[in-house]
Amino acid sequence: MGVSIIITILFFLSNQDIDSVEPFIDWAYILFAIAALSALIFPVVNMVRNPKNVTKSLVGLLAVAVIFVIGYVLADATPIPSPTQNPDLSNPTVLVISDTGLIATYLLFGISMLLLLYTGIRSAFHK
Repeated sequence: MGVSIIITILFFLSNQDIDSVEPFIDWAYILFAIAALSALIFPVVNMVRNPKNVTKSLVGLLAVAVIFVIGYVLADATPIPSPTQNPDLSNPTVLVISDTGLIATYLLFGISMLLLLYTGIRSAFHK
């Protein structure tokens, strides 16, 4: 956090041109790499320390994978008409990947809302 504050202060003390944004981008890459490695390493460490919870972790991971597979199956690769002629709007791979992410997000949001409703109703009747 301290490095982020220092980079921000240096940005505002500089002339704020395009070259002064480069440290932010580099720092964002470093933070992303740390987060990605942490997301991969700590679950493995937790599974080794607590082998009884491995099945719960794998069930949760499988549920997320199923949601993304559903999103992929529902994804559409129809090119989007655009006056700018952006090649990404007609690239089927880009369209399917972006649709998969959007549909999976919608499904996860819908599931979370249903679970919130369920727990609210359940707690109202079990007092």
